[in-house]
Amino acid sequence: MNNSTFQKFLVASNIALLALVTYILVNGFSRDDRSAHFTEIDAERVNIIGENGRPVLVLTNKKRIPGPSMNGKSYSPDIIDGRKYFTGLLFFNEAGDEVGGLIYSGIKKDSASYSQVVHLSFDQWKQNQVIGLDYNDNSKNHYAGLRVWDRPLNIPMSRQLDQLEAMVANKKDSHKVDSIRKLLIDAQNRGENGVERMFIGSKDDVAQIQLKDKKGVVKARLYIDNTTNTAKLEFYDEKGEVISSFPK
Repeated sequence: MNNSTFQKFLVASNIALLALVTYILVNGFSRDDRSAHFTEIDAERVNIIGENGRPVLVLTNKKRIPGPSMNGKSYSPDIIDGRKYFTGLLFFNEAGDEVGGLIYSGIKKDSASYSQVVHLSFDQWKQNQVIGLDYNDNSKNHYAGLRVWDRPLNIPMSRQLDQLEAMVANKKDSHKVDSIRKLLIDAQNRGENGVERMFIGSKDDVAQIQLKDKKGVVKARLYIDNTTNTAKLEFYDEKGEVISSFPK
């Protein structure tokens, strides 16, 4: 085979290979009603995409967990402390907002201590979680139960996310970080981030129901006294002092 014939052979082979690859791409990944069947899949992250091309559900390991998102803007996971330790399932609406999820993490610190968190939450429109089912255990203290929050209707969570993003971006500037941290604390004190109003569950092996005021202060608690194995109802003042109880 001379050089000219060999070159023609290579050109023909490349054309045939290109045609084969094109056929596979068009027919193997065509958008039709057929669904693929897999017995088992290994993946670090799976995205379910909505009609607008944005994720509506993400199943991910901790390495690939996305940061929070609001109004179609995605933030880095670094702006939320501890987020990068979690694996799980995240939900998003069509507006591009994260609206809840099921996340979990378990870390063995040493032979005698560990940290385990499992959290299922549902978020308010343009805000943070308003319902949460939690198991939280740091090997010393633990609780499991239902938590309910009130969130402001006129203050979007994006305001807080933008400030957290600015804090991370300026982490080498201590004065700017302190300034942003003060803004976050002031907003929290004004109730702009919302407040937990109720807990139903068990804390350190004490079954209880807690009702809190608009500042997050426990005002009433129904619980089982483990010493007497009887139910007690207590009411508290602003300082957490018991002002009334039943039975006395």
